[in-house]
Amino acid sequence: MSTRPHPLRVVTPDRLDRRTALAGVALGAGAVVLQPFLQRLAAEEAGQPPPKRFIFVMESNGLYPYHVQPKGVERGKGDRVIDLPLADLELPEAIAPLEPFKSRLGIIQNLSHKISGGGDHGKGYGGLGCFNWRRGAAGQTIDHALGSAQPSIIPVVGLCVPPSADAAFANSVSASGPRRPTPMVCQPDLAFQMLFGSVAEGSAGKVHQARNRLLDWCRADIKRVRDELPAAGREKLDVYLDTFEQMRTRQDRLAENRERLRANLPALDRFDSRRTTQRFEAQCAIAAASLASGLTNVVTLDAAGGIGLYHTWTDLGVTKDGHAIGHSVEAPDSAKFAVAIRRFHAERVADLARRLDAVREGNGTMLDNTLIIWMSDSGEGHHGFCAEWPLVVLGGLGGRLKTAGRYLQFPRYQEGARETANRTVRNFYLALLHAAGDRREAFGELDPQMPAAAQNGPLAEVLA
Repeated sequence: MSTRPHPLRVVTPDRLDRRTALAGVALGAGAVVLQPFLQRLAAEEAGQPPPKRFIFVMESNGLYPYHVQPKGVERGKGDRVIDLPLADLELPEAIAPLEPFKSRLGIIQNLSHKISGGGDHGKGYGGLGCFNWRRGAAGQTIDHALGSAQPSIIPVVGLCVPPSADAAFANSVSASGPRRPTPMVCQPDLAFQMLFGSVAEGSAGKVHQARNRLLDWCRADIKRVRDELPAAGREKLDVYLDTFEQMRTRQDRLAENRERLRANLPALDRFDSRRTTQRFEAQCAIAAASLASGLTNVVTLDAAGGIGLYHTWTDLGVTKDGHAIGHSVEAPDSAKFAVAIRRFHAERVADLARRLDAVREGNGTMLDNTLIIWMSDSGEGHHGFCAEWPLVVLGGLGGRLKTAGRYLQFPRYQEGARETANRTVRNFYLALLHAAGDRREAFGELDPQMPAAAQNGPLAEVLA
């Protein structure tokens, strides 16, 4: 790599020049990273509405219905929709960390997703797609459909947290089209370099030193640009800067602990769950920064990285791996462990919400224009047969959906019924597309065991 200093660029978007908000802001090493961010500010100054943004958090090993069902609510067996205000309900222990966002939270139960395929340990591309998972990446998944509806520099940022810290990429849940899987980036450092590393220049050296140089340059440049922005822009940039600060601190900790880690290497667990939780937290920070920077409008975060991959969360007090928990879910220790793991994922969803809610946008925050969709990669259980696919959603999406503060339970799936009041995940995906401006009436394939009329069109109950 060249050792020459990076030439300064002056970013003066026309719209911002007219308002003198960012006239003459000069960017050094952070030019490429900050260009999308400054262009987003320019659009806001010109009065353009913010884009609709989506984060898919794919829970591994199933998302059990009773983990998300409010206390005191019975499972419906009739042919009507149960619609209750969450304000009157108590969240179960497994998702209690979402309590601070209860007024912006939605819980949706009994949507079927049989088209993704039953049994086995996950549904792969079938979860975000509407086709059988055994066919691999057989079509476009919903994250890419939404990325096309809300174009950005990167259509979908795919992040992954597999059990192994050594994996670099995984093809698991996201596809832009038939036989076109989207590689999910497994390592936060690598994701950081890929998303923000185009600004780096300097002598080639050790990877650790190169990363530190990149982080230091970007931090310094972002801090300088921050001082030149109006107040609203500075608040937005603070969330962006926070990710750089976290990644630099992580690098310092690795350097400080290298000798100690080497000395104690034989004692380390093969699945170092402490580092796994840190990777998960770092990926969430990168997800929020990717949205805040304007690099993308859609992030997919896969908690496993492939069918049949399971974590052992020893730092959460869990001594069984996910596979063993899934096959003994009614055992007292497995039930306790499953709640602990679910709470950790709920905390990550809450962390994403806090990060986005800290960024002012228009008359509200980024969370008001974003929807976090926390869902399973395997339906309702470890070997999910997908008669139900529980959903937890958080955010506003610019008022396009009316999920906030609601508990919705749809009639149950009835295979082979000539008429049914059950609705599908496909209907939910179509509602997301309509909210993003794509008015299509069909997405993916139909469940042949259900009436077509019940599967076409958006889920009317959640559309504003």
